[in-house]
Amino acid sequence: MTAVSRTIAERYALLEELGRDGTAVLWRAEDGPDGARVAIKELPLPTREPALVERLRRAARVSVDHPSVVPVHDVVAVDGTAFIVTDLVEARTLEELASSGPMPPRFVAELGGQVLGALAAAHTAGVVHGDVRPANILVAPDGTVKLTGFGIAEALDPAGTPAFLAPETIAGHEGTPHSDLWSLGVTLLSASEGGNFFQRANVAATLYAVVNEQPPFTRTSGPLADVLHGLLAKAPQARMLPDHALPLLTQAANGIETPAPQRPGLIPPSVFAVLAGVAGMVLGFALLANAMLMHQAYYFFEFAHLPITVGDVSLIFAGVAAVAGGASLLAKVRAGQIMLSVSALLTLLSLCLLTFLGGDREHLGLPVQPGLTLDLFVLVFSVVLAGAVWFVPARRPAVG
Repeated sequence: MTAVSRTIAERYALLEELGRDGTAVLWRAEDGPDGARVAIKELPLPTREPALVERLRRAARVSVDHPSVVPVHDVVAVDGTAFIVTDLVEARTLEELASSGPMPPRFVAELGGQVLGALAAAHTAGVVHGDVRPANILVAPDGTVKLTGFGIAEALDPAGTPAFLAPETIAGHEGTPHSDLWSLGVTLLSASEGGNFFQRANVAATLYAVVNEQPPFTRTSGPLADVLHGLLAKAPQARMLPDHALPLLTQAANGIETPAPQRPGLIPPSVFAVLAGVAGMVLGFALLANAMLMHQAYYFFEFAHLPITVGDVSLIFAGVAAVAGGASLLAKVRAGQIMLSVSALLTLLSLCLLTFLGGDREHLGLPVQPGLTLDLFVLVFSVVLAGAVWFVPARRPAVG
């Protein structure tokens, strides 16, 4: 820190230098009228045009009501230099803290949640920050985080900081809330991974990397990685919004891992479902065999006797439904239950038509009545099984 004795606009006394960011210098200062301690950022202006100074003052007057936003109190222009007066925050920048290497994921998530909350409040108020990066994030010793620099970069240098620019901004579009979210994603990933992946030896290479390359996640996982993947979507409309990101950041800050989704195909059927499924398939084959051996149901030559023809067809479909229903129980319990119930109804219909309404008719030279015992056995088995399968749980218990 460098002690000085210098007064700005006959009001603000610069006391000592707190740090530098490029050509900008941050000072600890004192507000003359009441002696309040303030921070003043000294920014050399590229030109002395009054319009530029006025634009800077309008940007500095932007008001965002959020505890993680550093408010701007005044802007003074003197001899081609702007002095921006803000609250004095005893803190270090994220850029300083991250310079020593990767930061703990829980700390990054906690920090990200506070900054994202500030950005959400600003965006709701119609304000775009335009320069979200580590140098504009202040971290106090107690973990309190403040975001500074609202609108200043947009007023002085609309191009922004290359390694933190969003792809659409590089393409020439104005900054939006979506571009702020991208910059926050790059900032948090840089803190978590220990360096800005997009930073290259020159501006052109940096911009190319932002637009065309995907950063690797070597140290970042869980809910924090989910948020960063969402914020770093190349398409603006595909980026994760604060309402979705904030709960995930809270999980990550609390050390809660997102459970891996359970794939339904990996959950085995219950023993009851397996037994019922096998019984259903056996029933189906028995019905089809009964249709062939006892009723010759595969030959539709007696169309003059409609009940027998309908019974033949129903018995075949009952067998097919039973086989399919038994197999379905192993994968989709509800479908199997329904198909086996349909099979029982078709079995009842077909045997009523073939056995009782058919009387003593002969079907292709074979008497129908001698098959009554087998028909009744198959019918009872079908009805009992159709009722039993409804006790198989429709939803399988999770594994593990």
